[in-house]
Amino acid sequence: MSSDGSKLFRERLRSLREAKGVSQIELEEKIGKEANYITRIETGRIDSPPLDVIASIAEGLGVLMSDLFSFEGLDDSADELRAKIHSLIDTADPIILRKYYRLLLVAQEK
Repeated sequence: MSSDGSKLFRERLRSLREAKGVSQIELEEKIGKEANYITRIETGRIDSPPLDVIASIAEGLGVLMSDLFSFEGLDDSADELRAKIHSLIDTADPIILRKYYRLLLVAQEK
């Protein structure tokens, strides 16, 4: 994985873990790894974990492996994200707007 890809992976892992309400320690226990293993991944001391560990992390978080590599928008500024959102919602189709609205409501839930 490139250094940019590794950084985005680390950010995505942290983001998914926090969104799921799982601590680093809890995730380490779920995947059977020693203390500070997830910390070392998230801080870059472990650059690229092996594929079997990535699969275990995905399972431990209850996500698909591909979700860990979904980097779209992670390194965008607020203005860039806002522009992308505006381009998506720039439609007159109420069905599509309702879908976006429901997604936004779900995203705000904790």
